[in-house]
Amino acid sequence: MMINLKRFAVHTLLLVALIALIYVPSFALISFTGKATVSENFSDTARIGSVPVSGLTRKEAKPKVQEAVTAWSKKTPLTVGTGEETLPIPTELVTFQIDESIKAASLKKGGALQVTIDEAATEEYLATQPITYTEEQIQTFKTWLVKTSEKLEESNFDPAETVAAVDPTGEVVSSVTFMTRSAAEEQMIDAMAQVDIKAGQLMNVKTYGMDPVAASFIGSKLYELFAKTPFEIVERMPHPQLPDDVTLGYDVKIDEKTDFAVRNTQAVNYQVIATKNGSDVTLELRGTPFKETVTAVLEAEKTIPYRTITRYSPTLSAGTSSDTQSGVEGKSIELYRVTKSNEGEIKRLLALDFYTATPAIVTKSSQEEAPPVVIPPAEESTDDTTDDSTNDGTTENPTDNTDNATDGSTDGSTDGTTTPEQPVTPDQPTSPDTPDAPTTGDPASPVDGEPTDGAVG
Repeated sequence: MMINLKRFAVHTLLLVALIALIYVPSFALISFTGKATVSENFSDTARIGSVPVSGLTRKEAKPKVQEAVTAWSKKTPLTVGTGEETLPIPTELVTFQIDESIKAASLKKGGALQVTIDEAATEEYLATQPITYTEEQIQTFKTWLVKTSEKLEESNFDPAETVAAVDPTGEVVSSVTFMTRSAAEEQMIDAMAQVDIKAGQLMNVKTYGMDPVAASFIGSKLYELFAKTPFEIVERMPHPQLPDDVTLGYDVKIDEKTDFAVRNTQAVNYQVIATKNGSDVTLELRGTPFKETVTAVLEAEKTIPYRTITRYSPTLSAGTSSDTQSGVEGKSIELYRVTKSNEGEIKRLLALDFYTATPAIVTKSSQEEAPPVVIPPAEESTDDTTDDSTNDGTTENPTDNTDNATDGSTDGSTDGTTTPEQPVTPDQPTSPDTPDAPTTGDPASPVDGEPTDGAVG
C-alpha cells in the first residue's frame, strides 16, 4: 500500500503543533513559579551571622537580625583583662551593617553579619586602659573585636595570652640587691624564686610570707624594685618610725591589716626572679624593655630636731633626775618617678614619707632640797671680859634682851650688857602716870544721846 507522503507530513506537523500548544505554557508556568519561590525566601538552614532566618524573606529577616544585635549589645558581652580583673568594652566601637549583610546573603546558606569598627575610638579606648598595649597587640585586639562581634559572642580579650605578651629573651628591666637578716626572710626569698606577673595582674607580698618583720623588709626591697618601672603601686603603708636596715624613702609596713601590692600596667608578661647566694640576694624584674626610660629619684630629705620634755616626780630623791626617754630626730623625704620618652619628661610624686621626732623626756624630783646646815667656826677668847661679853651678850642669847625690854626692866649699864644675877630693887614704888587732861569734853561725862547707867563697881 502506498503512503501518501503529503498527507503524512501534514498530520505530523499538526501533531507537533498540538504538543507544543500543550506543554510550552506548562513549562513556562512551572519555571515562573519556581523562580518566584527561590528569590523571596531563605532556606531552612540559612543564617545571617549567628541569627537564623529560615523561611523568611529578606524584608522579614531585617528586624529579626536587628533585634538580635540590640539584645547582644545590652549584655555588655565584651571585656578585656586578665583573670578576674576585667573591664567592659563599649559596643559603640562596633557598627553593624545589617542591610548590606542581608542583601549580600545567599537565600540558601545565608551570609556573614558585616561589622566595621571605629579605628580611632578603639585606639583611644585602649590608651585609657591600666596596661600599655604594643602595636602588635592593638592590631590583634581589633581583629578579635571584629570576629567576636560578627558572631554576636560573649568573650574576653586577655592581652597576657597573646603571642606578643611573651618575651622569650626576658631582659632585666629592674633589679635590687640586699642581705637577708633572718630565716623568715630567706623562706620568703625561696618562695619568690620565680613569680609570673601577667598583663594587668596584681602581685601581693603577703602571698609569700606572713611574718610582719620579714614581710616588711622584703616589701621595702620590692618597693625599690618597682619604683623604677611603670608598674602601678596599688597598696603601700610606711611605719611610724623608720625601721633599721630600711632605706629612707622605701619604707613598707606589712601586718595583718596592711600589704604591699603592685599591678603590671603593661600588656606583656613579666617575671620576678629571686636569686640567693648565702645571705646575699638579688631581685630582678625580667621581660620586654619598657618604651620609656623610668627612674626613681629621692629628693627633699629633711631632719627634724627633737625637743626635751621635763617632768617631775615625788618618787625621786630631792635633787636627782633620770633620762626617761631618749630623743630621736624626725625625718621626711619625697620619692618621685621620672619617665622620659620622645614626648618629653614626666615627673610624678610617688610618696612623701614623714616621721615625727620623738621627744627626749627627763624626769626630775619634785621634792624641795633641805637648806644646808652651816656650823660657824669656833673662836678662841683672849680674856675673861671677852668671854663674858660673848656668852652673856646678844650673840648667843638675843632673846634675853628682848624679854628684859618687854618686862620694863633696865640693866643700869651704859654699854648695852645686862647682869641678870643682881636685880634692881626700886627705892619707892612707882606711881602710875596721870593721863593728860583731854582737850575737849569730859571722859567721865555721858555722851549726848546715851542712857545714864549706875556706877560700875
